[in-house]
Amino acid sequence: MENVKEYKLSPEAMVMVAGSSIGTQKKFYDKGFWYKQNNIGYEGTAEYLASLVLSCSNMDWFVRYEKCRINGRDGCRSANFLMEGESYISLQRLYDMYHGGQLSERIRSMDSVKERISFAIEFVKDTIGVNMRETLAKMATFDMLVLNTDRHFNNIGIVADTLHNRYVCAPAFDHGNALLSNIGEFPFGEPVACLAEKVIGQPFCANLERQAMELGFGLKINYRKLEGMLSGEPDNRALETLQYQLEKYKGILDDNTQRTEEHTESENKAMEGNHKENQEE
Repeated sequence: MENVKEYKLSPEAMVMVAGSSIGTQKKFYDKGFWYKQNNIGYEGTAEYLASLVLSCSNMDWFVRYEKCRINGRDGCRSANFLMEGESYISLQRLYDMYHGGQLSERIRSMDSVKERISFAIEFVKDTIGVNMRETLAKMATFDMLVLNTDRHFNNIGIVADTLHNRYVCAPAFDHGNALLSNIGEFPFGEPVACLAEKVIGQPFCANLERQAMELGFGLKINYRKLEGMLSGEPDNRALETLQYQLEKYKGILDDNTQRTEEHTESENKAMEGNHKENQEE
């Protein structure tokens, strides 16, 4: 039987979060950690497996998720990625601050995917001097792999230290609507291959593969390491979906490297602890 930790949180820890996510999850914040209860399916498992993938990739900075139970319900737990004096500013909020209105509506008014991507990248670069192209390329490739249907402009953003006028791309986070986790939209009983064809993506294009191709397939994955990590995971549809997608895109994503787990762990910890210094450089 899978060993999943149980967390008991008081009603005072509940956080009301406004946004455009599909099926908004009940969220709690306590002592530096975020907790999210499943709402539409198996979001917590999707978050956990997605972060395992990123731990074996060239993604510079990402949030790690732990499968858990929260007040008797399945979900996930993650550490707050902000340091003291920092704030998270989504691309939607940034656009609203400078132009007003919905960035998604502005993007949809453009005919080509290339034009949409270029507009978002240039807007951020002109506004705060951060070039998001590499980060977006990795994120789009990752979303293609895990079939993330909910990469909207509220969970793509930057980390700001306005006191010191420092900005950096935020880590990859919020993948709960990946791996066919929405069982209302993707019911059990249908083959994963058929369900994968029904996935509709965001934010630049409904076709996740085309979106990733336009940005350039930026993500690379150490398949050997990831396969070792997944070998101990219990069988479920999230894992089946991930393995199906990994096989489908192996020719594009496998980096054929032999990096050790310790090296990858140290890279991510360095990014988490020193992203201010990286921005200065």
